[in-house]
Amino acid sequence: MRDRNIFDLGSAEKWLNKYLLTKRVADSKRLLNTTKLTDLIYSGFKDENFYPDNLGINAETLGADTFAALFSPVIKRKSTDCISFKERLLNKPILDKLLTDKRFDLLKKYCEDKELTSFYASCGFSKSLADSMSSRPFSPKKDYFKVISVLEEQIKDLINQIKKSSATQNNTDKILKMYIKVMSKNSQIENLKIKAQQEAICYIQSIEDAFDNAVEAAIIAAVETNGIMNAWGSDSGNMKNTPVNRELLNHVKNSSELQKIAKSLGKYREMMLDKRKNGYSYGLGEKYDITTGNSINDCLSSEIALLGTPETEILFIRKYEQKRLLQYRKRTQTVKGKGDMIVLVDESSSTRDVQAWAKAFALSLLDIAAKDKRKFAMIHFASRDNVKVDLFEPGKYSSADVISAAEQFFGGGTDFETPLMKATELLNKGFENADITIITDGECRISDSFAENFRNELRKSKASITGILLDKNNPCGESLEPFCDKIYHSKELTEDEIAVDILNKKVG
Repeated sequence: MRDRNIFDLGSAEKWLNKYLLTKRVADSKRLLNTTKLTDLIYSGFKDENFYPDNLGINAETLGADTFAALFSPVIKRKSTDCISFKERLLNKPILDKLLTDKRFDLLKKYCEDKELTSFYASCGFSKSLADSMSSRPFSPKKDYFKVISVLEEQIKDLINQIKKSSATQNNTDKILKMYIKVMSKNSQIENLKIKAQQEAICYIQSIEDAFDNAVEAAIIAAVETNGIMNAWGSDSGNMKNTPVNRELLNHVKNSSELQKIAKSLGKYREMMLDKRKNGYSYGLGEKYDITTGNSINDCLSSEIALLGTPETEILFIRKYEQKRLLQYRKRTQTVKGKGDMIVLVDESSSTRDVQAWAKAFALSLLDIAAKDKRKFAMIHFASRDNVKVDLFEPGKYSSADVISAAEQFFGGGTDFETPLMKATELLNKGFENADITIITDGECRISDSFAENFRNELRKSKASITGILLDKNNPCGESLEPFCDKIYHSKELTEDEIAVDILNKKVG
């Protein structure tokens, strides 16, 4: 027979054995090797997972791999031979494209080790891609997956038949034909895979714009989530998937005003965090350098050794008197005054446009007070009858209390005397060495007698007051002069410059 000329039964058997030994079961739907902890964290978001099923790809596993790539410090890819053909066809090139995109490093900066940021960034990526792909899903000319599956089942049946026939040693021609069929079907599978891959490559190229939009959507989601948690989280570094953080995130996302505040507040909190890490003064703590002086406690042991003999003792005394003893120079973190804080925020109608910045700055001061375990009060004021005091004592308030204070807004006119009286009451109720700040955009005359009495209360309580006048578009400010120790004008400095100058002085 002509088929016998292709190969004999012996070579066919060798081919099949090699085929069975080298063929790997490619059944993994995941592209990355991940830890159990990463997968457990991702499973905690199952109620919000977004898995469209009409795109021609496995969106569920792509979402899990995208999350892992953003969240995990180390990205470990699985061997291509282990990945199932369907996931290898589209999921892999999409993920590879994301990992090699020039914007991926920016995404990692926002997402790495941050549960909430990683999840919402991966959602932003998946949803944007799905929206674009839904109008033009991957639709190959043939149902390659189904045909390949049928051929693989046929190969299994043929191999079983070969084993049974070989055991009886009957009809070698029939057995050889079955070997040839196995080879033929295997060849068909490889050809189908090549055709499917060619169509997939063309499809990936056709959604280039959709991919770019998806990466941008991921960045927007990461920046938004990171900003909100930095601004409103009780611990700016804590972005874990907890009920409190999820509730906080959803609340802020639904409030345009809180999102405006978050832009400045998150920026200021990050700045203060950096300053706390790097703020040092010299004299105590960590050994830093070698200097000269006459501090016995900081002397090098070689200098102390001079006291060991009468001959060198005189040298030690002379160096001591001349402050020339070699000694360690030390540094320790700067600690500033620990007075309580009071912030008066003008909420008259004219402050609506600057209210987000005013609240962001006030809450930045609250952050300082919280870190230093100092009492804090925010006095909201507008007209004489519109005054509200929010007290924040260390360890006795929640994120909900902070958000409530941020969302408070009166409107109406402006009165200074009533809120200043409230500040005086706080001074008399235990606010020690208080650091008072008033933020306003307008004029409000106070009587000379009130100004004098208020100044006397400040002196008695060892308190000081700083005024921030948001007068960039409003020439005013004389009404703060009778009772403020220092006044910042937004017509001279930007709001950010004012905030940075004040916060840098207060952060210890």
